[in-house]
Amino acid sequence: MLLVVMTLLLILGGGYILQDERKDRFEERNLAYLLDEVGTLVWLLQDADPEERSRILERFSRTGDRIGIADRPRLGRNRPWRHAVEHIIHHRLRSALGIEDRESLRVRVQIDAHRAPGPEVSANPTAAHEEGGEREEIRTDDVEAIVICVRLRDGAWLNYRTTRIDEPPPWAGKTLQLLGLLLIAVVGSSLLIARKASRSMADLAEAAHRFGRGEDPPRLSEQGPREVRETIRAFNLMQERLHKHLQDRSRLLAAVSHDLRTPITTLRLRAEYIEDAEMRERTLATLEEMEAILSATLSFARDEASDERARSTDLAALVQSLVDDHADLGGDVVYRGPDRLIACCRPVSLRRALSNLIDNAVKYGGGVRVDLREESDGRVIRIDDAGPGIPEEELERVLDPFYRLESSRSRETGGTGLGLSVARTIVHAHGGTLTLSNRPEGGLSVSIRLPE
Repeated sequence: MLLVVMTLLLILGGGYILQDERKDRFEERNLAYLLDEVGTLVWLLQDADPEERSRILERFSRTGDRIGIADRPRLGRNRPWRHAVEHIIHHRLRSALGIEDRESLRVRVQIDAHRAPGPEVSANPTAAHEEGGEREEIRTDDVEAIVICVRLRDGAWLNYRTTRIDEPPPWAGKTLQLLGLLLIAVVGSSLLIARKASRSMADLAEAAHRFGRGEDPPRLSEQGPREVRETIRAFNLMQERLHKHLQDRSRLLAAVSHDLRTPITTLRLRAEYIEDAEMRERTLATLEEMEAILSATLSFARDEASDERARSTDLAALVQSLVDDHADLGGDVVYRGPDRLIACCRPVSLRRALSNLIDNAVKYGGGVRVDLREESDGRVIRIDDAGPGIPEEELERVLDPFYRLESSRSRETGGTGLGLSVARTIVHAHGGTLTLSNRPEGGLSVSIRLPE
């Protein structure tokens, strides 16, 4: 946009400069025509008899001109120039006509009363010339009329007054057409170049947004300016390394699972031969706990590396079905929200995350209320319970894997400390956020915000 604006200003500025230069050249032509006409008229009248002078004056007179011969000049003696044009006319006519007496040529410029007078010029033509008076810009915007008085050889005075101060003609149609075509071509090409340069960045932003939601965008083609190509290359490399890291970790955990399940099974068989019943039960319980932790760990890793594709889902129906399932099992759960709300998500993994959260709320809080609403920047799911809540200093730590509050989540309850971690991992894979807070009236509030 900045490139287009600067190009437009450049063309408009060039047009203004061209118009200003065009006006200067036109005013120079006007002045040259005036000097040529007065000079020619003086040379013709110098040696002509009265009858010939009348014919010459009649021939030269035109609308806007008042030309006559009299015994006295219409103008008084020369005084300091009020306008640069006065000095220019006086100096050039004296040179062209060979007039030595400065008072034999008098020039006055009549200025429009509504406009400010031009700059004063020295009365001494030599000094004015040295100061650059003749090089003053010829501006006739404020000139209403020009009066010139020239003394002829016989002492008579030629009094010449003209109001034909022409303005430059309007812009030629072809010039305007060429400027218009140039403007369209430059602006169009600027937009094309800017669009081409920004398209790669837009694709990169979209890919980063999708990758942040846990999707697997295809490798971006490296095109555009050098800096953009390097940025895209770095993004592609980062994406490949992350995929390789997740795959390596999944294979490592699968191998660990395979290697650990065998000794656990062996220990279980050996525990059956323990004669002390109490010791046998405690050993079997410990082995069951180890197996549960192992299963939860593998499930947690699978959720982080899940390749489920996002699709349009009725989020309201998904949440309502979870609420109904927990209510059917005897939980005190109610739903509040719209009957239909379409969102793009991975429904299987999101269902598991919400199920973990609602299950925790029912188990440790009771009186659960699930709210679903749509906001300008996404969808919000809020799960409130009426339990004891969580100490403020523990709100962040309970989201860490395997961290449990022993006072309320002992191993006898079957918890492994991964429920909240799994839920947060799934929400982050959707590009959303999961936050915990204690309600002022008591209980815990879990807020999930999913982007558009």
